[in-house]
Amino acid sequence: MNSRLSFLTDFIVFQLAWFACVFATLSPIPNILPLLGLGLVSIRTFWVRPIGQVLPFAIACLVLGILGDAILVSSNLLLFSTYPSIAGAPLWMVALWLNFGLMLRPLFTWFLEHYLRSIIGFSLGGGVAYYSGEKLGVLIFSSGFESWIGVSLEWAIAGMVLRYLHLKFPLPE
Repeated sequence: MNSRLSFLTDFIVFQLAWFACVFATLSPIPNILPLLGLGLVSIRTFWVRPIGQVLPFAIACLVLGILGDAILVSSNLLLFSTYPSIAGAPLWMVALWLNFGLMLRPLFTWFLEHYLRSIIGFSLGGGVAYYSGEKLGVLIFSSGFESWIGVSLEWAIAGMVLRYLHLKFPLPE
């Protein structure tokens, strides 16, 4: 598969999984949709990439997502609707973080290649993604602008950790 078609396929799969996770709480099958999204991303990822290339990023995103969202929830910066969770981070959001980790390299490598792009890109992208989630009614920025700053800080930290891993585990040439 050529690189443009592969990128487009990865992008579509990631977007489908994003919508599956985000709309889980609004659907009649809230516990199944995140699993379907994660399954779709997992199949695509492991079909085209060795597990060693994605595992460090998947694990890092899993930990960063759980800790970061739990801190934002416990700090009263974010509120999520009732849904099974880990320390306040709903499982649909945990699945979303895991999907992001699995699709990080094929979709977001450009950001990982420079530290300023990592900080700015991930903080703005994370803030926009969570803001979109608020507009869709699946989370609440309970402290307004402070919530947006908290989410952006969470994602700036994630960007730096993921950039570090990108440098530590270079892609084969």
